[in-house]
Amino acid sequence: MAAFTRPASLRGVIRVCHVLASVGEKGGLEKNVIELANRQAALGHAVSAVADETMRPHFDPAVNFLAHPMGGGRLNPFNLVALRGKILSTRPQIVHAHANKAGAMVRSVRRFLPGIKRVATVQNIKRSARPFRDYDAVITASAQVRDSLGGIPATVIWNSIAPPPPGTREAALATNPPFLGGPEPVFCTVGRLVPAKGMDLLLEAMAQVPGFKLWLVGEGLQRPQLEEIIGRHGLSDRVWMAGHRDDAVGLMGCAELFIVASRNEGGPYTLAEALHMKVPSISTKVGFAPEFLPAEALMETHSVPELVRGLKHALADLAGLKARLAPSFELVANEVTLDAMTAKVIGVYERVLG
Repeated sequence: MAAFTRPASLRGVIRVCHVLASVGEKGGLEKNVIELANRQAALGHAVSAVADETMRPHFDPAVNFLAHPMGGGRLNPFNLVALRGKILSTRPQIVHAHANKAGAMVRSVRRFLPGIKRVATVQNIKRSARPFRDYDAVITASAQVRDSLGGIPATVIWNSIAPPPPGTREAALATNPPFLGGPEPVFCTVGRLVPAKGMDLLLEAMAQVPGFKLWLVGEGLQRPQLEEIIGRHGLSDRVWMAGHRDDAVGLMGCAELFIVASRNEGGPYTLAEALHMKVPSISTKVGFAPEFLPAEALMETHSVPELVRGLKHALADLAGLKARLAPSFELVANEVTLDAMTAKVIGVYERVLG
């Protein structure tokens, strides 16, 4: 893996300006952009980021941060003129737009960015690929997303993470989370409590599959609905609503199965984290899950019966499932790392720069 960490000076410094249109929230998309920019800067590249002021605290001081209000319309001409000015002020060789809104905004000003190469990253399956036309290169977070772009050439680069440090599991275990040591295995799911994550579907499926406990880790607007489902099905003695936890990855490592029930998803980061922790996992067919997991560990989206099937299959042979996922653990350990992702993105930059 040493090739992924060689200093930028050995390849030449690249001047890149990232454009992120998110406001306020640091989810998987934002995490990917921030960690990529910070890592590129650490490697010696000249990195700038044009983003909403709410994003500033997450970027390393080595990243030249330019605040731009991202709450307005993506086609507002005054907003676009100001965005163009901020991009040009960084004197980039590459402008890298992330997700739909930033992609559409940068595309709108493309004629006024003379000599600057344009790269876009797409995280989720798209009904329209219009925001990503006319780019010099497109990166997608999974093969599914690439295939949704209607033939636009794209390079698949998985969203990646820094591997959890030693002691992550032990630190979470020291907080004495419930249900451990009991007669039933403990399963875990992690994510914002929003409809996209499918937590409601998972609880409905759980009501049909006895024999395990569940840690539901995360916070969000869907909490009252999930609590209603738990009460209606009498699951309060089987489900721990853990809320937001800074040690979520450690909790994954303590569980006997990790579950992704998402209706739609770009990564999901949580699956990569669970596989880094060598926790057997099952997932709906979202994001890069079909590229990481064998068919037996995959379920169709938007389907309680599919989640029931997946839970029953895992329960029937947890040890066997873990053994069969050994190639998945190895793939993630070798390829789904921050250094690997950064090197691949830099490779795209070098290609478009010629």
